[in-house]
Amino acid sequence: MNQIDDGSWKYWILRFGLILSFGIILVSIFKLDVIKGAYYKDLAMENKLMEKKIPAARTTILDRKGRLVAKSLYQYFKMDGNNKIYESLGDFQGYKFEEENLAYELKRYYPYGESMSLITGYVGKVNENDQIENKCGIKLDNDEVVGRSGIESFLDCQIRGTDGRRLIEVDAKGKYVRELGRQEPMVSPDLNLSIDAYWQDKIYKMLGGKKAVVIMSEPKTGKIITIVSSPSFDANVFSYDVNQGKIGEYLGDNKNLPLMNRAIAGRFSPGSVFKIVMATAGLESGVINKDTQIEDTGVFKVGDYSYKTWSGITDGMVDVVKALKRSNDIFFYTLGERLGLERIDTWAKKYGYGSKTGVELAGELEGIVPDEKWKKEVKGENWFLGNTIHLSIGQGDLSVTPLQVNQMTNVIANGGKKCKMSILKDSKVECEDLKIKKENVKTVIEGMKAACKPGGTAWPLFNFKTEIACKTGTAEVGDGSKDTQAWLTAFAPVDDPQISITVLVERGGEGSDVAAPIVGDILKEWFDESNTVVPRKSEKPMVSE
Repeated sequence: MNQIDDGSWKYWILRFGLILSFGIILVSIFKLDVIKGAYYKDLAMENKLMEKKIPAARTTILDRKGRLVAKSLYQYFKMDGNNKIYESLGDFQGYKFEEENLAYELKRYYPYGESMSLITGYVGKVNENDQIENKCGIKLDNDEVVGRSGIESFLDCQIRGTDGRRLIEVDAKGKYVRELGRQEPMVSPDLNLSIDAYWQDKIYKMLGGKKAVVIMSEPKTGKIITIVSSPSFDANVFSYDVNQGKIGEYLGDNKNLPLMNRAIAGRFSPGSVFKIVMATAGLESGVINKDTQIEDTGVFKVGDYSYKTWSGITDGMVDVVKALKRSNDIFFYTLGERLGLERIDTWAKKYGYGSKTGVELAGELEGIVPDEKWKKEVKGENWFLGNTIHLSIGQGDLSVTPLQVNQMTNVIANGGKKCKMSILKDSKVECEDLKIKKENVKTVIEGMKAACKPGGTAWPLFNFKTEIACKTGTAEVGDGSKDTQAWLTAFAPVDDPQISITVLVERGGEGSDVAAPIVGDILKEWFDESNTVVPRKSEKPMVSE
């Protein structure tokens, strides 16, 4: 093989090429090691260290006596291929994240199930709308949960905590090596409800699946003790022991509507319980006084139309106390005509109808207090005197929620003050003095007391030793059927009210037959009157409501 002469041109070309190649290599090494050394060092560190979120627990929810109502839990698991191998289920003490490849599912547990779920609500995974609305002012990750109804939704920002962080080391393949440090998550303080879980659960089971509402509250504060809506749903199937089949059943049940809290989102004609408003309006406006007598002839005529009394029995001369006692329609038809629509609406709104009560639950409706403008805009019709007559006994287009009826009851029980309704034990008591004259409050109470005594409409409550003030109601549903809503609202003891109670049984019949016995069964235990007899429908007097 011929050697290249070191004096030849080929030798110098080869030598120049080798020098150039080594130069390029040296420049690249210098660039990587010196110029971009820090960059690649940081990049290598970033590939080796990873920051992971430690989700904060949603706060623990307790009832007024410290009973557990809702709690967050971690369900730990490891992956075996595509399968989850579940480990222990635990709370948030210890933050068990040290193990290799350990993952979790965040669960929310509701120990009272159906009886409390319409109060607590439930939680669900964040969706696009949640991220757009971003009501808590923080970025919501796709793996987070938000409140979907009840207090979980209403106080979502207060209930959620602040996530923590952990710094972990991984190898080149991304495999966990060790934890280098962490910032623990912050959990919000426990949330104490004014609800008594014992009574909530007991009453829910007592109803036996009836479409009904039972609300108990403290008249002087507006604090709610129970707000039972039946039938209900089990929040655990959404966020603890997830059951897609059951969720589908709940969502598709258009007959029973278990996801609707009837106490705040059901709108009903109040029927004769509205006569409490009418009596107040008449007395306060001076249209009547305590001694005003109106004759019950059994029929009230407006032009060619005749309006009859619900009982079919005439009561003769009737004053306002007797009118409340007997729930006399003729008296209130006449009073409605004398008052006129404007004064009726004014007092209905003073009592809280047509407005939210302020309770800390998502989904509360305002109801409807109709007037001429509303009827023209919504129905395209004029308002007639006949509409006022129907309104005077709580019928027609008037629609209310059971919680509004309970708030109205509290106004009379605490001497004329309307308190914001609340399910929070430590919330500020907010009451507005409606400035009803004391003598007028006393007169309305006298009529309500008489309704719970012999000769009144609430016959199942006649035997109580504790003095009760109450008002029955039987309201036509208004859908062409003969079905009626059964109402009773009451407070006791009359001289120092501890509790008010409102019961609605949807399409239940007469308030005295159906709602009153439920009230009696509850008050019998509440006031420890074990020997008090609460009679049933077969034992009722000839006349009731």
